[in-house]
Amino acid sequence: MGVKVVAPAHAGAIWRERLGSAFRTAIACTIIGCTALYGPDPVRRQIQYPSVAYVTAILIVSDATLGTALRGSWHAFCATVLVVPSSMMCLWAVGTSTFTEGGATVAVALSAFLVALPECLPILTKRIAFAQLVIIYVGAVVRGSDAGPVSHPVHIAACTALGASASVLALILPYPRMAVTEVKKQFQSYKENASERSSLYLEAFLSEDKSTAHDLMAQAEPLAKTGTKLVRHINRVQEGVKWERYRVCDFKKSFMKMGDRLSDMETPINGMKMAVSAISSFPVSIDGELKTYLQSERVKQTLKLEHAECFVPLDDAVTVPERKDELFDKSIQAITSVSPTQKNLPVFFFLSCFEQLLNNSTMNPKPESLDGQKTDKDQPAEESRLKGNVSQSSTDRLVFALKCSASLGLAVLLGMFFDKKNGYWSGLTIAISFVEGRQPIFTVANNRLQGTAMGSVYGVLGSCLLQHFAEIRFIIILPWIVFTSLIQHSNMFGESGGISAVIGALLILGRRNYGPPKEFAVARLTEVSIGLFCMVLLEIILQPVRPVTLVKRQVTQCLRTLDECINRIPDILSMNEKIEKLKSDINELKNLIKEAKVEPSFWFLPFNASCYENTQERLSKMVDLLHIMVYNMLLITSLSQSCEGGCKELQEHINGHLKTLKETLNPCVKHLQKLTLIKSNDVFDQESEGLFDLEAGSQPISEAGSKVMEAFVQHLEEVTDKIQGEEECKRKTVLHVNCLGFCIGCLVGEATQVDICVKEVIRRENPDTQVGFKKPCHKTDTANSS
Repeated sequence: MGVKVVAPAHAGAIWRERLGSAFRTAIACTIIGCTALYGPDPVRRQIQYPSVAYVTAILIVSDATLGTALRGSWHAFCATVLVVPSSMMCLWAVGTSTFTEGGATVAVALSAFLVALPECLPILTKRIAFAQLVIIYVGAVVRGSDAGPVSHPVHIAACTALGASASVLALILPYPRMAVTEVKKQFQSYKENASERSSLYLEAFLSEDKSTAHDLMAQAEPLAKTGTKLVRHINRVQEGVKWERYRVCDFKKSFMKMGDRLSDMETPINGMKMAVSAISSFPVSIDGELKTYLQSERVKQTLKLEHAECFVPLDDAVTVPERKDELFDKSIQAITSVSPTQKNLPVFFFLSCFEQLLNNSTMNPKPESLDGQKTDKDQPAEESRLKGNVSQSSTDRLVFALKCSASLGLAVLLGMFFDKKNGYWSGLTIAISFVEGRQPIFTVANNRLQGTAMGSVYGVLGSCLLQHFAEIRFIIILPWIVFTSLIQHSNMFGESGGISAVIGALLILGRRNYGPPKEFAVARLTEVSIGLFCMVLLEIILQPVRPVTLVKRQVTQCLRTLDECINRIPDILSMNEKIEKLKSDINELKNLIKEAKVEPSFWFLPFNASCYENTQERLSKMVDLLHIMVYNMLLITSLSQSCEGGCKELQEHINGHLKTLKETLNPCVKHLQKLTLIKSNDVFDQESEGLFDLEAGSQPISEAGSKVMEAFVQHLEEVTDKIQGEEECKRKTVLHVNCLGFCIGCLVGEATQVDICVKEVIRRENPDTQVGFKKPCHKTDTANSS
């Protein structure tokens, strides 16, 4: 079989989307600039602080759709309602003429604490509120009695309204960029991507030799990475759909939870990949008629996934059509006649995942309630999850509020001491930088400083080149906005650096009466440095935790959740809740690894990213296996009700081996949790003797897993022979039972790999300690057993 070359797909679509977002940002900034510079006098008198409008627009419009822009405008309105009335009362009570640097510091710190503390306020609302607080109270000090207690906050509110309005207009002009349209377009791209991947895996499954199969698998790897990016993008864009729901006629259709929808398609595709990787020899032992059928044009057309939809009529969304296809009858009839062996289990698993993919792609979406709230079925699980996180969330919110309050207050104070006239920028720089939870603080500070320097240099050069054409100098900011919007997606600058770069140039080129550009650029760069210093200082004082430590803690959390998943076997409903929790924990682990990779190591050992990434990948595979295992358990239970006899023996057989699986995995997972909690060499030396010994009589997990597989396959044929009823029901039962057996073996294998990765981390992080693992959780060769 020849190897087909697959070109990287959807790269052009991603490029066009980012370029479109950059032009939308340029449109928003152009509207603000033209309004502030050339608008009617009554309007220009209200726009006293264009920086607030620019900051608001850039925070809202970056990579936005019309729905997210509407949501961002609502957040800006909420921030204004929170800040403006309270600041009016404060300025009226104290008096703007007597407002000092100390008073501004206290007012900013207390107000920021009150804004940051509530959990119900989105982070965008808090960022805009922080920016308003800094401008209002520092402006009262700078302008003194000229800043009226009512007119001054009203000017800030007007500037915020201009930024929000410009954002919405930028998403409408020249044509609306709808979230619903974006989701549909990206979902179509994802369907094409999923179709290409599944076709490649099917070709690899039918390959005549192992090298061809490996080449086809290699071709699917870049497509898998693109698919991951598409899933991430769809999940982010769909947040704006709810804000468009009642404004567009297309929302007579029901919008489903795209995260669940994409997972239903992604999981079986990953399962097909695992199945092909597990096949030991090619070609696979399947019937010639089946092989010819799988290579037919009908199967290729079926893999186009044309029936997969993200929007369906509301009346149809509550039903799930039953799929009947000759393909599965032929597959089951041909393959179930083969005796179940460990060698044949990957074949059963592949066909089961293939069936699951096509069935899930034709299932109608589960509709959300019309008001966008969770359904009653989701409420108990959500409430229990929230109750479990109450204490931790309260502590995190308090730390976040203290961090915002103290860093903003200190930045405002030091900024006004350095340069009272330009004291805004030290606080404004970090006001838009806060995120809930921990962030790679040194990287963010470095990116913001570099971005500010780049933007300031560009602004000064632009001012010098067009110093005699002040009326048109705003034009040269447009290509810079496009460029900086694109570099927000780069690893070098990121979102923080791109936003700082565009604001740095806008504040010089987009306003009047700021003084000499060079002096303003130097003063602002210094103020930005002061603000970033305060942010880093308070981060270190209030949250003195290295990203590497957070990664290790998250690995422990993932293992703890995995242990809970295993303990729920075979309770399917309870397992589903824990699997989703494990999936969420693994996504958080992935984000923490990404942040730890960009943080400086200082005097510590370099971060072992590869080991942790391998651990995360293995845990992700276990999540897919658990999903597929639950899917097959549900089908087996359903099919058992249609069969007349032998079901009791089959259920006892399955439950017995699932219990063995629990008894095999639980000691290893608990053991790995202990390993990840080791904090120092001293503790390691004291406790290693007890930590690395399993209970008496336990065996290495690889041997235990092999025995589980052998026992499962050995008794399976004699149990399934007792099943009575329709032949089709019996064949399907055999298929899904074999698939379940493969899941059991792979879960054991992936746990073994996690065990290897964790111990490799310990070896690398303790280079001065001779690490010996007595009676390890898995077999190791001589080279790795030291």
